[in-house]
Amino acid sequence: MKTIALFMIMCSTMSGSCLKPHEIGAYNDFYNCMLNGHREALNKIQEIGQNQINEHGIFIKFICKEKPTIGS
Repeated sequence: MKTIALFMIMCSTMSGSCLKPHEIGAYNDFYNCMLNGHREALNKIQEIGQNQINEHGIFIKFICKEKPTIGS
């Protein structure tokens, strides 16, 4: 069975850079990974808060990527 990893990436328009991708979950398919990617991104935006988002131009990206299985 394949595993799809969810990676979140936080970036700033002010600094023009992004932090390294951070793996935050694993799923059985891309569909569920994508749904949870949007949920996790929204949660992180709310956690950071409006002032910090606006001050630093923060934006969140995410990617769902298949992880190699052992023995592949």
